[in-house]
Amino acid sequence: MSYLKKMSSRITFIADCMLGRLSRWLRICGFDTVYYRKIDDSDLLKKAGHEGRIILTRDKALFRECQKEGLQAVFILDNHFEEQLKQIFKQLHISSFDAFTQRCLDCNTLLQRVKKSEIIDKVPRYVFTYQEQFFICPRCKKIFWAGTHLKHMKKKLDTIFGDKNESSQC
Repeated sequence: MSYLKKMSSRITFIADCMLGRLSRWLRICGFDTVYYRKIDDSDLLKKAGHEGRIILTRDKALFRECQKEGLQAVFILDNHFEEQLKQIFKQLHISSFDAFTQRCLDCNTLLQRVKKSEIIDKVPRYVFTYQEQFFICPRCKKIFWAGTHLKHMKKKLDTIFGDKNESSQC
């Protein structure tokens, strides 16, 4: 495992309300990414400072406030999450990630493996029959498995990053 991979897994983010889709894709990549649909800038700055998170924003005034407060921030330039991801990886020198889909895509909580027998009535019968590994979010109780959606996410990331990320194996 390269040094950059180890570093990237410790990078944590907090995104402003304009970056929900980007937040979800950072979580897909395994990054601890906090996102609120509505949060006051002052509360976002406090949380970022207290937790040591990098602030992601498209708000120029918020970005200036981050600079004034000495908080690490990335001003996101593009409207499209694909270009936003590229910008973050380039600007923060992230070459790969090693925690593909280990976080709940909705609430950012680390997933826990769950016994197949415990979710028999909580997933479609077809999924239960053909999947062997299941994960649950201990916070929101959403259940995850490696279905075709995982392959689609990996393919999208391969398209975005040019199939360079060796750790995005599903």
